[in-house]
Amino acid sequence: MPEINAENTAENTKSVIKKGDFIELDFSAYTKEGKLFDTTLESDAKKEEIDTRGKKFEPIVVCVGEGMLLRGLDKALEGKEIGKDYEISLKPENAFGKRNPQLIKTVPLSAFTEMPHAGMIVNVDGFIARVASVTSGRALVDFNNPLAGKEIIYKVKIRRIVKDNPSKIKTIAKMFGFELENLEEKEGHVKLFIKKSKSIRKEDLELLEKKIRELVKTECEVLVKG
Repeated sequence: MPEINAENTAENTKSVIKKGDFIELDFSAYTKEGKLFDTTLESDAKKEEIDTRGKKFEPIVVCVGEGMLLRGLDKALEGKEIGKDYEISLKPENAFGKRNPQLIKTVPLSAFTEMPHAGMIVNVDGFIARVASVTSGRALVDFNNPLAGKEIIYKVKIRRIVKDNPSKIKTIAKMFGFELENLEEKEGHVKLFIKKSKSIRKEDLELLEKKIRELVKTECEVLVKG
């Protein structure tokens, strides 16, 4: 009888994440200074005294390697084990990017509908920005992401590999920004019903079908309902 190495057998049966896997996870995201800015856990939000009224806290499902998370976090998940907790640190270039001085603009006060003040969040020509300072007749407006230039720490709990096709397909539809009405699966073929919207384009539906075939390995037909 061949000798069995118990240690190696256990190692080989570990569930390790690879690119293309659909996984369910919880996370809490902090700046290096310890400020929580995003979480799927109500308990963490309450610890930081964040208002949780009207907010839904639940694990998220993502497909690893498909850009559903920050680039650095997405890449860091590969090779991690299911059921474990991880703390993942991201440099600015792998998180929200480095600060760009060219995204700090001078805007005349006449362009504002109300008198701006430092720290005020404003909409300038459809772009969200923060007022950095106000001087005589003008304001310095920062269009950088507020988290740009910051090192980010993610505390992640990887819960499970998602196996069922409906959950995978719903995740992909959400990535495309579609609102799902219904999903029918029969004999390896899926019919996906998307809520009608003026912004839906034929090419977007075709891309969705292609992505589902690529990631879920099943034939799919996307229909607009309503």
